Amino acid sequence: MTDIEGCESLQYAGEDGTRLAADVAAPRDPRRPTIVLMHGGGQTRHSWGTAARALAARGYGVVNLDARGHGDSGWSSDGRYGLDRLALDLQKVMETLPGRVALVGASMGGGTALTYVGRGHRPEAAALVLVDIVPQVE
Repeated sequence: MTDIEGCESLQYAGEDGTRLAADVAAPRDPRRPTIVLMHGGGQTRHSWGTAARALAARGYGVVNLDARGHGDSGWSSDGRYGLDRLALDLQKVMETLPGRVALVGASMGGGTALTYVGRGHRPEAAALVLVDIVPQVE
């Protein structure tokens, strides 16, 4: 069970079947998109807890996702954690979501979202919000 009112803990299957943990709230207002929240490299989905609570309280659908190898998600069996792999995981999540979806990512999560959009994965994101990312990681 999650500590976010209106959310439940769910699991998605990543690109290679890796278990991905998320706190999910169904949209209460069908005019609003579902928002996928993706954390930074040294974080978990709990870093988005306050934002997820606020969005769910306002009727948005929310998927507050732990990336593979982070938080309650599983580890990659082949040790691959690059942005291309994370974008393929995101594609698997996106395929399960009805309606419009906005992607919000911080740092690594922003890179994941940008890679997803840049590679032309389907379904398309309705919006992209990038927080604290740089064009090239050193």
